[in-house]
Amino acid sequence: MIKKGLYFSLVVLIILSSSSLILAQNTDNNQVPAQDVFTLALEDYNQENYNSAAEKFQSLLARNNLSEDLRFSVLYYSTMTAIKRYQTAQAIDYLEQFNQAGFQDSNLNWKIGELFLNKDGQFDSANFEKALEYLKKAEELGLDKLPFKRDLAFAYLETQKLEKSEKIYKAVIKENATSSDYSNLARIKEKQNQLNEAVEYYKKAIEMNGNRAGLYLNLGNLYQKLENYDSAIAVYKEGIEKRSNFAALYIGLGESYLNLENYTEARKALEKAVEINENSYYGYFLLGNIEKKRGNDRQAFIYYKQSLKYNPDYVEAYLGEGQLYLEREEYQNAISSFSTAVEKNPDYAESHYYLGRAYYQAGMLKEAAAEFRKTLHINDRFPEARDLLEKIERKLSSN
Repeated sequence: MIKKGLYFSLVVLIILSSSSLILAQNTDNNQVPAQDVFTLALEDYNQENYNSAAEKFQSLLARNNLSEDLRFSVLYYSTMTAIKRYQTAQAIDYLEQFNQAGFQDSNLNWKIGELFLNKDGQFDSANFEKALEYLKKAEELGLDKLPFKRDLAFAYLETQKLEKSEKIYKAVIKENATSSDYSNLARIKEKQNQLNEAVEYYKKAIEMNGNRAGLYLNLGNLYQKLENYDSAIAVYKEGIEKRSNFAALYIGLGESYLNLENYTEARKALEKAVEINENSYYGYFLLGNIEKKRGNDRQAFIYYKQSLKYNPDYVEAYLGEGQLYLEREEYQNAISSFSTAVEKNPDYAESHYYLGRAYYQAGMLKEAAAEFRKTLHINDRFPEARDLLEKIERKLSSN
């Protein structure tokens, strides 16, 4: 009993001592002038000790006797500290307190907008609509800095407000152009289907920064859309000179050679692409198409299998495989490949069409007719499906 009593007394003593210490600390903190605490907090902020700064700012906000000027500064830097710590919800909460206290600041709205743009890649994805909400508020409050204008233009671009984005980028270019300004204008022109203008903007972007391999890829892809494959090849090769391990450039190069029916060069480019990126299911698919055209069925099947290994949902590889079976009159295998393609994407008209073709060539006319009807339901401008369906219906009605 004596031991238990001593133990209890010790516990009580420890609790009382701790409480006294905490009380003393709180009393000491309250005795420190608010301006001095703010000065220490600001030092922490400037030295990027954001956790320590946040604690001090919070302790100041708990006080009810801050002057208006000091309250402004504490709320401002509390918001900025939350921004620096990527605490979006906390930053918004402080900004709302800032506004409720009768203050407004364009810079705080801009910086919260930047968080939603995810410029540092700190979040899984950007939220361009929310970014635009805060960036527009910053603009309303008179912010006119060049970096801000770029953020605003980019947010308009990503939310498909193309005319507003274009207007800002053109104004920015007059002031101080960068390669990214021109490449974003090129993106706008692509979206507006003004491809020749987009080409010129990409060229200007490359002139300003020829080391960005992505620009060569985008320009090459644009030339492909324009069916200017010789220019596409030249641009992809320039890009490869800048960055020889960029698989996408070799893919584009291979595609362009394929369109010119230069299968030897296409094969070389695509083999290099899958050497750099062995997971390139599209590269293997294109290699399969080349081998099919060359009559090398065995190798074509191997490439299609490789494509599906790295992307089991890639419908085009099932179609390529199925067409090869169809040419070889292996109808059950063709039906199997095309059926899988339909399962993977029931809304893709070509899958139904080729499944119908396989049924038709296998003599399964009713099944073929059903697939051709599905094809036309998805895409009523599919003359091959319509012709075969009419042919089947005539046969069935004559029996």
